[in-house]
Amino acid sequence: MSHSRVLPILLAAAACGGPPPDKKPSRTDAPLPVRAERPSRGAVSDIVETQAALETDRHVTVYAEVDGKVVEKAKDLGDLVGGGRDGDDGMLLARLDDRELRLALEEAEVDVRNAEGRIRELELGKKLADREVEQAEVSLREAEAIFARASEGMKDGTISLEEHERATFARNLAQKKVEAAQASVEKGKVALELGSVAVERARAVRDRAAVLLERATIRSPIAGVVTLCNVREGERVRTGEVLYKVEEPDTLVLYGNLPVRDAARVEAGDAVSLESSAAEGKAKGKVELVAPTVDRESGTVRVKAAIEPAPGFRPGLFVTMRITVATRADALVVPRRALLHDDEEGPYLFVVRDGKAVRVPVKTGFEGEGVLEVEGIGEEDLVLVEGQDTVSDGAAVEVLAAPGAPPDRGE
Repeated sequence: MSHSRVLPILLAAAACGGPPPDKKPSRTDAPLPVRAERPSRGAVSDIVETQAALETDRHVTVYAEVDGKVVEKAKDLGDLVGGGRDGDDGMLLARLDDRELRLALEEAEVDVRNAEGRIRELELGKKLADREVEQAEVSLREAEAIFARASEGMKDGTISLEEHERATFARNLAQKKVEAAQASVEKGKVALELGSVAVERARAVRDRAAVLLERATIRSPIAGVVTLCNVREGERVRTGEVLYKVEEPDTLVLYGNLPVRDAARVEAGDAVSLESSAAEGKAKGKVELVAPTVDRESGTVRVKAAIEPAPGFRPGLFVTMRITVATRADALVVPRRALLHDDEEGPYLFVVRDGKAVRVPVKTGFEGEGVLEVEGIGEEDLVLVEGQDTVSDGAAVEVLAAPGAPPDRGE
């Protein structure tokens, strides 16, 4: 088509009132499509939230307390500990070669018997020495009586000098026998004391040997599940090595750290719910303890919660803990996604009035599962829940009906 023929066609179209070929009709007055819902009444709670890893309230780390070679591995990773039957030691974890320890105990017991036998000999010797002292003292009293009579006889001439000298010698000899017997008693006392010390030492060595022998049999002090096993039969272990960890999986606890302001709202007995991306469903529990002090390094307060067993929730799992500190049973709530926020004026909603979006400032309260408590609107208001971020105050809107429902224009 030639240019001379195109121009008359364009002029004819303009004369008929049609738009130019490249210009679209204006839709500035067309209502914007949105979805809206009316507020509802329901229970909503004030929630304090923190994250931490689950632990067990009862757990133990078992160390090697003696050196030795592992000759029996009774428990492995994941095995249950406790509840043995038919004489089985359910708390047994492993055994070490204890032959040298048994020999050491037998030698120590021999030493104890020898030391106790020596004590009996010394005690018998002391009794004999005490008896010799008694006999010597009797002889001394008799000799002193004879000496006294001889001394009187010397005065009146009835006793000769030779008889007096014999009496004096007998008295002196009896005195020396008493002194010798007493010295023997004292020596026996010292020997008995030293023997008693030797017995105590021998018993201490024996008791120590018995303890070491007992430690060669490795047992768990609590029932539970083996969560760590560093034991292999035939390998040697050394004192201080970590051999096992045993935990009670049914006594789950969570230690969380809360800001001071949040912790002030939490009390023992508050309900707790847990969820994790690694586990299906939720677990629940209760707050057991709120620490009375603030941690200086983190500036937080430690909270302990007891958790009820639930599928998939096990020690070490990282979870989100939500503590319910208060609940309102009849709160006015809207979907959480409906809320908008202005840095200067704060939170607000859009409601539909007379076919237009009206901006309404609100106060927010407790937040529940996908809903938010608000003040500033009524139960009959129609709140924008989709498209509210694309409208402006006073803009015309068309409320789209929910699937299967007639449209609600908020008029």
